Amino acid sequence: MLETVKTFIALSEEFVEESFRLWPVRATAAGIHDYDQRLPDDTPDGNRARSAWLRDLEQRLAASVTWEELPTEQRVDYALLRSRLAALRAEFDEIRRSARDPVRCLRTALDGVLLLTRPFAPLDDRKEALIARLIAIPDYLEAARTALEPPPPVWLETALEVADGAPVLVNEIVRSLLREFPRESERIEHAGARANSGIAQFREAIERQGVGPGGAWALGARWLDFVLEREHLLPLGHRELEPLGREQVALARRALDELARRTPDTWRERLAAARSRRGTARAGEAAETELTRAQRFVIERRLAPVPDARLESAPAPAYRRPLFARADYLAPAPFDVEPQGTLLLPAALPGRGPEAAADDGGRALVLVAAREGWPGRHLQTGLAIHAGSRLRRITDDRLLASGWALYAEELMVEEGYGAEADAGLGWALDRLESAARAVAAVALHSGTMTLEQAAAYLREQALLKPADAEAEVKRLTLDPARGIGGLVGRLQVIELRDEARRRLGTKFDRLDFHAALLAGGTLPLPLLREELWERLGVGG
Repeated sequence: MLETVKTFIALSEEFVEESFRLWPVRATAAGIHDYDQRLPDDTPDGNRARSAWLRDLEQRLAASVTWEELPTEQRVDYALLRSRLAALRAEFDEIRRSARDPVRCLRTALDGVLLLTRPFAPLDDRKEALIARLIAIPDYLEAARTALEPPPPVWLETALEVADGAPVLVNEIVRSLLREFPRESERIEHAGARANSGIAQFREAIERQGVGPGGAWALGARWLDFVLEREHLLPLGHRELEPLGREQVALARRALDELARRTPDTWRERLAAARSRRGTARAGEAAETELTRAQRFVIERRLAPVPDARLESAPAPAYRRPLFARADYLAPAPFDVEPQGTLLLPAALPGRGPEAAADDGGRALVLVAAREGWPGRHLQTGLAIHAGSRLRRITDDRLLASGWALYAEELMVEEGYGAEADAGLGWALDRLESAARAVAAVALHSGTMTLEQAAAYLREQALLKPADAEAEVKRLTLDPARGIGGLVGRLQVIELRDEARRRLGTKFDRLDFHAALLAGGTLPLPLLREELWERLGVGG
């Protein structure tokens, strides 16, 4: 058994180390800074090299490790590694959505420099990496573009929007470097001009190239089920998920109807106000105050263990706004000395100043603080970055991450948090939207809805404004797990919580359950079950 454990740990560490080398921006995100001056090789040769390594590692893992000989923690890691290898290999060898996705190329380049603005080290220590990545952007984007197949129209539109927002980030980084290092102005300005030129050339080239077949963004039913089963280990396929989502939409609509019956005179006004305010959030000191209040509320009510992980807020970079409907979140890097998360807040509504955003954002910010901060995504991630092996600490399963965030929002509202800001109505809308989004995501990628039909569904069922519905559909084409995660993950957490209540009876403690659940990392929930019962002291 000992030799089997040693062999498995060595293979797991190889996966982690080689992933950092082959995907240097992911290394930076994880707090490994050996590759901070590089961008990845996303040429056909680079992708073939990744695919060959993944195939070889998968074969060596299957041939040299007997799953039954591993203790519980390593058995979970073994299943996790097999899952990651299967998902990556399928993407490179068969699904190949990234081969026609210009958004991914832009995000890789821009996230690569954005992540270096985090204060993991003094700016003097990060300066050379920032300059190097800015200078590398044109060559990276040109090499990646030559490997791209013509994208579907919806992805081209999104890529153009991302490219249009990119210079804001580049110019801000250049200004910050110039303030600190005025004697190096020539090379700093050269790096910024080179990055902006490379982005502009990429934008012009993909727009000139045009689009490919209109349906190329969809996974298709077969591969959607593959991703659900092999990557997220979900025991449900698209045939089960869509009716489940529709059932949850009906339940959420009934909950809204109940709210309407309680306040018939003000129902329409409250609904309109809640919907309009959810696109904005107060910035600066107000956000920090609300996050502190939410954290204190979690501690006082003993809702979940609070990790020692800082959380700050900042305006969302312009290039990321087409990709996120509301608040965005940068998770703390698990291997940084002082991990810090960042809540990226959306800008004010078009044509309105920051004061209007501050006035409008009260209800939205209450829910954002709960969902993205405490006890939501940041609390969950702050615990996950200390969870066991390095493989676990770099894993971020969308279903658990999004599901816990939505569950956390519900938990806070049930406890009375934000009652003065009408947070209950906001939560009811979020619940409805998450269910409708799941239906739309499954239908889009299994081929039972067109883009237009999905947008109409979100308008009618989730009560989204037309522009918001269209933007959300565009985002769902990029990642079905984004749409499915909130609903399915929340239901999985609730199911486990109810099972724990049944099995523990009077010994059930909510704080203990949440601590046990979150101690395993951001893994697919089916992998955490066995460890969960061990932590809670009940039989598996």
